[in-house]
Amino acid sequence: MKVLVFGAGAVGLGLSSFLLQGEHRVHLVGKEKTVLALRKNGLKRRGVFGEACFSPQQLTASSNLAETGRETFDFYLICTKSLDTENSARQLKEESTLAHQKSPIVLCQNGWGNAEIFTRFFPDKQVFNARVITGFIRPEPHVVDVTVHAQPVHLGSLFHEDSTCLLDLAETLSQGGIPSAVTNNIGKDLWAKMLYNCPLNALGAVLQVPYGHLGENKNSRVLMKQIVEEVFQVMQGLGYESHWQSAGEYLKCFYEKLLPSTYEHESSMLQDIRAGKNTEIEALNGVIVREGRKLEIDVSCNETVRNQVLFLQNRSK
Repeated sequence: MKVLVFGAGAVGLGLSSFLLQGEHRVHLVGKEKTVLALRKNGLKRRGVFGEACFSPQQLTASSNLAETGRETFDFYLICTKSLDTENSARQLKEESTLAHQKSPIVLCQNGWGNAEIFTRFFPDKQVFNARVITGFIRPEPHVVDVTVHAQPVHLGSLFHEDSTCLLDLAETLSQGGIPSAVTNNIGKDLWAKMLYNCPLNALGAVLQVPYGHLGENKNSRVLMKQIVEEVFQVMQGLGYESHWQSAGEYLKCFYEKLLPSTYEHESSMLQDIRAGKNTEIEALNGVIVREGRKLEIDVSCNETVRNQVLFLQNRSK
């Protein structure tokens, strides 16, 4: 199997490591600094799935799509930040041969709305989503640490398309070491991730603590409860469902099962702020704010944490 991974950040390197472990062909497209490090040192993975090292000869990397030439791939994994989604779709459309292929595009990103952006450039039947609840950190350009793993990777279509074309990818990732499966409920899975990310990612960045600490303090629990309730109302207002019938039912699962498994994980937004980068706040709590206003739903708690993250983001530059 041949896979192009567009975006060589923590998630891109992490998923690539599992594909490489199954001895599949992987080409990464990333920033020049990362590409040079991969070409010199190969890729190294550490963490909860064990250590794995892949030599420079076991993969290829480039800073642009042109270097792939006319090569075709079985799958395209989009691992860029949500704020780069439109630019990623445009590049794939204009600078590669993907526009003339039918290979599945799988969006391995945070947030909501990425698939809709990609369908401006590619047919619905070609665009799929992945729900990834695994913590990846990149301490060096060619090194990825897997800090936590909560649930299997889920793959599917938001547009009611046949997802059987993803079975080979799910099997390949599973064989490489990370449990994966194809689902007909990817919408529910993505909203489950929104329910998880909106309280933890933003507050973790604002308060600068690991996820588990947020659940131990009554003040942060009050904030997370309100954030989750607002997300639930917006989700239902948009006509979507989750795996839980109410915000209260979700919060019970959140505190009993989800939060303990990611106790020591630090927010990706916190990592971005420390690095002086833009965060994905607009694809998470920002979505709730925008859609909530349209639906005339009170989303004041999501708006407050969104504004606080934007303040920290702008101050760090």
